Amino acid sequence: MVEGKRTYHSKIRAQQAERTRSAVIAAAAECFTRLGYAETTMKAIAAHAGVSAQTVFAHGGKAALLLAAVDRSIAGGGGDMPLLAQDRFRRMLDARAKDEKLRLLREITMDWLPTAGPILRTFREAAPGDPEIATAWEEYERRRHSDAATIIESCSHLLRPGLTVERATDIYWAVLGPQAADAFMLGRGWSLTDCVDWLMDGMERLLLR
Repeated sequence: MVEGKRTYHSKIRAQQAERTRSAVIAAAAECFTRLGYAETTMKAIAAHAGVSAQTVFAHGGKAALLLAAVDRSIAGGGGDMPLLAQDRFRRMLDARAKDEKLRLLREITMDWLPTAGPILRTFREAAPGDPEIATAWEEYERRRHSDAATIIESCSHLLRPGLTVERATDIYWAVLGPQAADAFMLGRGWSLTDCVDWLMDGMERLLLR
């Protein structure tokens, strides 16, 4: 009986700890995107999360919290599950017809950009001023290129004649990524819908037959 109570209380504590961690990461993401990385303080994150500064520090320093916020935003609604492992992404990768593949990719991008775009922008802008974040940004870009390769490989039967998977991956990574979305939406005031429609049209025109 005692062991059962201990297990029960341990589960409750683990759930509480996870809720606190989620609140801290969400608060960090909000502060980073609203104030900028340099201007965000641990005290500001604590106030936004409704916890003590000591609790925030228990989850890492500013750089660690930024990276945790980036990972959480990239996963989107899948929690801690990597985006490429989520069901809708798997269905997009498995789709053979061009129209179905682009439809699913458009849906994913429409959901993903508003969540991941702002924190990725903060991540990119913070990299030049912090060696730890700069290293993490380089690793993120390598991962993004690898993810792009996975997407393009799933389209290999649809690529334009003479276009290799390697070249198509480089084009997708360089031209059709979140920085292009920032240029359109922040730089030129495009709506999310217009931006995503252009990205899908750009993918079709540049890469697919």
